[in-house]
Formats: sequence, structure tokens, C-alpha cells
Amino acid sequence: MMDQREYAALVSNCMIWHARDEHLKVIEAIEKLREEDRDFGLLGFYARALNNTERYEEALETLYLCEEEGREDGVWHFRTGYSLYYLNREEEAAEHFRRAIEYGDDGEDTRALLKASLEEASAKKESLAPEMYSEEEMDALEAHIETYFGSYRNVFHEMVSPDVHIDIAIIEPGAGREYYTLVTMGMGAHRMNVPKDLVHLSRAEMMICLPSYWKMDNFKDEAWYWPFRWLKIMARLPLEQNTWLGWGHTVPAGGPFAPNTGLSAMMLLYPGSFPARSFACPMTGGPDVRFYQMVPLYNEEAEFKIKNGAEALLEKLSGVDLEYVKPDRKNVC
Repeated sequence: MMDQREYAALVSNCMIWHARDEHLKVIEAIEKLREEDRDFGLLGFYARALNNTERYEEALETLYLCEEEGREDGVWHFRTGYSLYYLNREEEAAEHFRRAIEYGDDGEDTRALLKASLEEASAKKESLAPEMYSEEEMDALEAHIETYFGSYRNVFHEMVSPDVHIDIAIIEPGAGREYYTLVTMGMGAHRMNVPKDLVHLSRAEMMICLPSYWKMDNFKDEAWYWPFRWLKIMARLPLEQNTWLGWGHTVPAGGPFAPNTGLSAMMLLYPGSFPARSFACPMTGGPDVRFYQMVPLYNEEAEFKIKNGAEALLEKLSGVDLEYVKPDRKNVC
């Protein structure tokens, strides 16, 4: 065990080395000590030196070793908050800086770091929050869907939304349309990265039509679930890839959507079986929200479209009923 003179000398040296920014000397001196000689004060010096050499995780581990003694110590809370702040754990850091002030460490540095922690934690929360329509916009969107695509009682609600919140309205067969109509509600809250002259096309929602025999509640079998999956994929693609989607665009799946179909790509068209006014929902103070119907293609059809354009492919598809998905329809290419 160190005697009082050795201990006092080490404490004095730690303070001198800190003042000279010789933090490695503090670390080396304390690491040479036996564990039983490392008391609350020396562990504090050691953690401070680790913080000052950007070894924040090690500093935090050291501080947690003496957490019980540090609960009502302002300096301990400051050093803990400092480690957490530089580990990008701002919300936790802010709580420790508050405690530091409460227990007497009320200096300019503490208040500055508290302010920075609170601001950065708030900004991080905002950046993590999914983009969503305003209440007024959502009302307009829902009214548009009901007016032009049909009333709906069921909505496939999204439980976790990392970027945009995508719900899916499920419109049942009826009113002369013997198929389900699925429409996304949420994609248009994000403005897509469109060319400068196409700002009016920066907001969109996706839809797909499915035959009346479709098992709408079988989410475990990909044979029935893939249209839901692809509504979400297409709705998020512009945000994830910083791009945009519009009429005639195609997106390959890399293979068949499900084992029971050879369809393996999506093309976007206007919802041609619905009134022309259904194509766009007016929004106050912003671009209209465009609606695009997802039409599944075979790989050969998608390749033909890429080489010859959407209009040429539609000519070849002119004899095919594209009103709703037919998993086994004829491949025109």
C-alpha cells in the first residue's frame, strides 16, 4: 500500500501533468498501481486522462467502477457526461451534466456541454423521426383515395417506420371493380430528388390491384404477401437511393416475386382504369401527390422496355389486361 507521502506526491504530479497536457503520464502512473491503491480520487484522474486522450469507452468503464461513490459528486458526473457526449450518447450525457450542476460543478464548460448535448439529442430525435404528412395533407389524401379509388375500412398499419410512415389502404372489390385496390398512404410526405424542371412530380404514392381471390390476410406466405412488400419497397426506394420514381420507370426484383409466378420487375403507370382526376391529389401549398399503379413485368419485358422505351412495351402489351395482377399471364416478350 502507498503511504500518505507517496499518495500526496502522486496526486500533485497528476495535477501538474494535467495542467501540462501530459495525460499519458497520468495514465502510465496510475496503471502501475495495484488495484487496491486506486481509490476514488485516483480513478477520477485516470478517467479524466483517458477522456483527454479520446479513450472515452475506457474512461466510462473506469468511472462506472466508482459509480456508488460518484452519485453525489459533481466532478464524477461531469467526467461521465463528457465520456458519454463524445460517444454520441447525448441524451444520457445531458442528464449527467444536469447532475454535475446540481452537485456543485456549475462551470462554463459544464453548462456549454449541457447545452450542446440537449441540442444534439434533439436534432438526432428529429432526424430519426419518420417524414409524415401534416394533418391537413392527410385529410386531403384520404378524401382523394375515397373519392377516386373507393372507400376502405381496412388499413395495413406500419408498426415501425425508420424514414417515412407507410400505411396501406385496402379497398375491397365492388362498384364495378372485381378486384382489391391497395394504395400507400405516406410516401408522398417525402419530396423525391427529381430533376429541377420536374418539381411538380416530386411527391407520389403507389398502388396495385389484386384479383378478388387474393388472400389478403396471409402475410406468412410470400405467394400472397409480395404485393404488400413491394408497395413498401417502392415507397421507400426514392428516399433510400436519393432518386425519384415516375411514369414508365421500371424496378427489377432480381428474381420472381414469389414461387408461384415468373413476374420479376415493376413498371409504373398511371391508374388507367380509374378517372384521369385520380392521377393527382392537389395539396395546399405544395406539389400535387401523383398516384402510380405498379404493373408487374417479366424479366424479358423489363429488358425490352429498357432498350425500347415504355411506349413500345405498352404497344406489345396492348392485348393484355393490366387492370389487376395476373401472376400467370402471358409473357409478351
